[in-house]
Amino acid sequence: MLSFIASLNPYPILAGICGEPVLQLGWFTAKQGKSQHIDIDGLIGDDFSVDKSTAQNFLIGVGYYFDWLNTPKMSMRYGINAFYFAPTKIKGDVTQEDLFSNLSYRYFRTNYPIYFAAKALIACSKCYDITIDLGIGPNIINTRHFQEKSLDGGITIPDAHVFSGKNVVAFSVTTGLGWRINNVLGNCSFEIDYRFFYLGEGELKKVNSQVRNTLHTGNSYANAVFFSISI
Repeated sequence: MLSFIASLNPYPILAGICGEPVLQLGWFTAKQGKSQHIDIDGLIGDDFSVDKSTAQNFLIGVGYYFDWLNTPKMSMRYGINAFYFAPTKIKGDVTQEDLFSNLSYRYFRTNYPIYFAAKALIACSKCYDITIDLGIGPNIINTRHFQEKSLDGGITIPDAHVFSGKNVVAFSVTTGLGWRINNVLGNCSFEIDYRFFYLGEGELKKVNSQVRNTLHTGNSYANAVFFSISI
């Protein structure tokens, strides 16, 4: 009966229920950091500047996709795609009381985005496809290892207890293009992908009761190039 129904529809919506695992490895460049003023009780406060707004590191991804729509020219898949963005450093200077830039600071940010993902494969030939990816979901932002350092030879003593790391869940979205080579080794396929990521904003935790507001990471955007292996 099912085979009879399928024969009536040359473009079945549900092409199959078998999933396709995906492994990804690549490199990203992220824009991050935010200059801001930190208010302190009884004082003017401190300005935290950002020295460098971009950073690079590697990323690892895993995914699992199911067939959704198959036609001779295009197919669609849906699934889950999660990434690990290796830590990147945010650093800058601290200007105390709007007068003296006698301290520097640094901390690290790590991203763990998890996407509900959709993938379109546009057939170029039997061997090659152009891929279009879209994903939306939460990004777990981890900040840690905040540290201040004296810039005047130790005359100004860094505050060891002003901020600490914190985990924040932010909205994230990704989109990109790729080139897929089908059936390279048996059923394995390879992709070269470009992705744009909006990773959201994280923050640190204030641990000093005299500090009125906390330090934010700023909204982060990343561009990534990576290789994907579909099994």
